[in-house]
Amino acid sequence: MNKPIIVKYKPNFVDFTLIGISSHENDYRLSWSFNEQFRLGFVRGNSFTTGDGKEFTCFSHLDDYQKIMLVSNRCDNGFLLEKYKNLDFILKFDVPLDETEITDWLQNLKKASLISAAFVIPVNKQVSQLLERLS
Repeated sequence: MNKPIIVKYKPNFVDFTLIGISSHENDYRLSWSFNEQFRLGFVRGNSFTTGDGKEFTCFSHLDDYQKIMLVSNRCDNGFLLEKYKNLDFILKFDVPLDETEITDWLQNLKKASLISAAFVIPVNKQVSQLLERLS
């Protein structure tokens, strides 16, 4: 008798990409730097508030292809992503980037004088549920 084949279904398709950034600069200065360096148009938006009252600043850039958000990972009373306390900011791309695009972004971010480190944040269920409300 043959063994049954078990297929695991993953219902939560991740349709965004996250890059974590370490920088000692203020959020407005970093967003201005992105506008200058990458020819983007980040503008200050409404703050992102979690259910426990934490409030995080947000800047967003919108073009024909995608929406990019620069979100602070720190506030006065905690972190947006507790697991990533070493991060100061999160770049959220509302479209999934392919490997080439991710590599290009990381290389360019690491060249920026205001950025100490940049890396991809793996999107698990907890991160996905928290940040999918961010738009």
